[in-house]
Amino acid sequence: MLQAFLCLLLIGVWTQKQTQSAPAPAKAPAAAPAAEQRSFRISGTVVDAMTGQPLANAQVSINAQGGRDSAQLTVTEEDGRFVFENLAPGHYPLFARRRGYLQQFYKQHDQFSTAIIVGPELNTENLRFEMRPDASISGQVLDEMSEPVRNAQVMLFRQGVALGRRSQWHENTVQTDDLGHFRFGHLEPATYVIGVSASPWYAQRVAHLRETRTDSSGQTTIRDFVNGEPELDVVYPITFFPNAPDISEAAPITLHSGDAQTADLRLQPVPSLHVIVRTASAAASPGDSAEHENVWAQVTQVVADGVQMGVRASNAQVAPGVLEISGLPPGRFNLRVNSNKNGETASRSEDVQLGGDSEVTLSEANASGTVSGIAKLESGAAQVPAPMIQLRARATGERFMARVEQSGEFSLKDQTLPPGTYDVLVVQPAVIAVKSMSASGAKVSGRSVEIAGGQDVRLNIVLSEGTGRVTGVALKDGKPVDGVMIVLVPDVPEHNLVLFRRDQSDSDGTFALAGVHPGKYTVVAIEDGWELEWLTPGVLEKYLAGGEAVRVTANAKIEVKVKVQQPQ
Repeated sequence: MLQAFLCLLLIGVWTQKQTQSAPAPAKAPAAAPAAEQRSFRISGTVVDAMTGQPLANAQVSINAQGGRDSAQLTVTEEDGRFVFENLAPGHYPLFARRRGYLQQFYKQHDQFSTAIIVGPELNTENLRFEMRPDASISGQVLDEMSEPVRNAQVMLFRQGVALGRRSQWHENTVQTDDLGHFRFGHLEPATYVIGVSASPWYAQRVAHLRETRTDSSGQTTIRDFVNGEPELDVVYPITFFPNAPDISEAAPITLHSGDAQTADLRLQPVPSLHVIVRTASAAASPGDSAEHENVWAQVTQVVADGVQMGVRASNAQVAPGVLEISGLPPGRFNLRVNSNKNGETASRSEDVQLGGDSEVTLSEANASGTVSGIAKLESGAAQVPAPMIQLRARATGERFMARVEQSGEFSLKDQTLPPGTYDVLVVQPAVIAVKSMSASGAKVSGRSVEIAGGQDVRLNIVLSEGTGRVTGVALKDGKPVDGVMIVLVPDVPEHNLVLFRRDQSDSDGTFALAGVHPGKYTVVAIEDGWELEWLTPGVLEKYLAGGEAVRVTANAKIEVKVKVQQPQ
């Protein structure tokens, strides 16, 4: 993920005053006196973003980027004013906090903000620091008897634009107390969804068992029986506010600054679902071939696209190569079944939608193949120190990593990668990047790979050593503008998500994009573009003509001037 609050470190400008004196005959010219350092100040007013009223007792702090012992803190008076005196030229992130308000940096948008650049001819006075009142969602979870449900997992989902896409993601999880109460505080204005996962305290799991007996005459009998109380074999399905069984039917809660919303939920038990899973060998030959096959399962419920959570399910091998999974509510699940036969371990997975008891037979098409490969520099040499390769699932965000050996070889053989599309990147060292990639057993597009089930994948990765840095200034009508979203757009953006870089222009309009991998890019500056779905195909295309094209090479330092554009 991009580093939060990416900052541009500027070297301050120093003024020199040279004393004029009449030259003395037969003497060497006098040396100029040491430069005199000027001091500067930052001042402004903290106000409520909703009402514009000045805020007293707000703590405002600065800390010079790269400066030791440069942190300063002040508390605003009744008029909301703050002042920092005797500052050296430099780069100062400005931060404020106050009870009842979100802690935030100056003009903060997500993880980006505008730092104050101090130096000659730069206006750092009379800043207006707007603070947004925080919001909250609280409620109570009750069971079918109107009794509080303690230790329920209450999940908070947020809807909005993340990494350039309109999406929905898991924001936080809290547990209910002994009275079933929960609370999410210090929330930003946004749209949220609440979901609850819990288990009835009285629930029992019913298991279907098979008993094999051989009498004295050698005759074998097989008896199937049920262990447990069926009427107590119940579960609570994941329930979304107000009382919906699926997140698509949930009622979104839109919070504005200062809102305090209530979301009470009531859980209703439903019969536990049972799934019989048969491996391919058990299905083909119920007798000998599965005799020595041990099977176990990992179950996750798909709560929303890209969001999965573990399920408190029970699983037991009821026959060779046959597994019973119980304690499942209705919903969408991923079953990852592992088997060990004759000392060899295999893994298979399948997505299933459950509305009742069912049976699943896993074939070889469901098998999870191994992923391995070789990663070397363009010269063919192995990288020292050894890099770490990461495959990041587009759908779920799940990460799989492998260390590259001295020979350049790497393997994820001990990790099960479900079918899907993965972005491939080097997570360390930072100066190494994936330049190009090919594969056998999978489809490669740019720096992403599409992995299907049931076959091994071999990646051939060419590494490019060294990253560049792009700095510049955002201009509107020829003047620097702060708070503007800066986006570094790679060629073929849909297949090169890992190459995007973003920043926010500072008080003097400057920005910095560090760790840029070699390649062709366009730098665009968009005012009020923070809600723009910039990764959606075609959205950024209309801004490219007004941007600045750059070609970045290893260790390059590039400066550009970018014209600020309005959202279209």
